[in-house]
Amino acid sequence: QVCAQLCQRPCYCPWEPSRCPHGSPLVLDGCGCCKVCARRLGEPCDFLAVCDQSQGLVCDYSAVRAGTAGTCNFEGDEESCEVNGRVYRDGEVFQPSCKLQCRCSDGGVTCVPLCQEDVR
Repeated sequence: QVCAQLCQRPCYCPWEPSRCPHGSPLVLDGCGCCKVCARRLGEPCDFLAVCDQSQGLVCDYSAVRAGTAGTCNFEGDEESCEVNGRVYRDGEVFQPSCKLQCRCSDGGVTCVPLCQEDVR
């Protein structure tokens, strides 16, 4: 019923799709009509503004009043980290550059250098 109220048929979409921020792909809105930028971790979401499912995100309504937007979060409310537009799960080890190796832990990032530091 909600879908029928929010979705217009036929679809009316902007002529050109949106230009998304780095790390946010174009996806179909909740109506399956128009291409929109997927919402990232911590961003507001609702039926039309969908979360980036390729990052494992869902729209979490658990901490909001009824009728308001949710927040994009990992299913199960895991701690996670966002670095340079990419979301990492708790415990995940990654290299944001060839000089650093990092680990996401409880929502924070800890990094160690992979190269000897230049003391100059």
